Amino acid sequence: ATVDEERSPTVSYMPFAVVGTAFVFVASRLAAHTANLLARRPASVLLIANEAPDEAGDAYARPRLTVSVRAIPASPGSAPADGIWSCLQTRQGPTVDILRTLPDFAAIALEPIGGRLISGFAAAHDLDGPTMGQVLLATADQT
Repeated sequence: ATVDEERSPTVSYMPFAVVGTAFVFVASRLAAHTANLLARRPASVLLIANEAPDEAGDAYARPRLTVSVRAIPASPGSAPADGIWSCLQTRQGPTVDILRTLPDFAAIALEPIGGRLISGFAAAHDLDGPTMGQVLLATADQT
């Protein structure tokens, strides 16, 4: 989620990869959330545990992680941008190759500032930025 210049929220879905301690993705500059991120406005990410088809668990207790992030746009053609594109292509497949040919797509990293892990009822844990980075490093292969 991002906020615009009037502080109105914009929510979106975005395939991502993890590079080091950051979430990385590419998005069209035509999208409202991309403009907000390029302007470095406040943003957050929500990750929700997969719901197994055979599980009838309580939706209210579903594990989730909310992360406050700082956007770091990568300059087109730069080493950081190339790294983002490469990681996404590995994780998301050939669609990324098509997106890379479109001039309106920007490569962006989201650096964690802090977060909150909900692992079930009465199980909330606040995490600072460095701890969030360690969590991302430890789980990068699982995302």
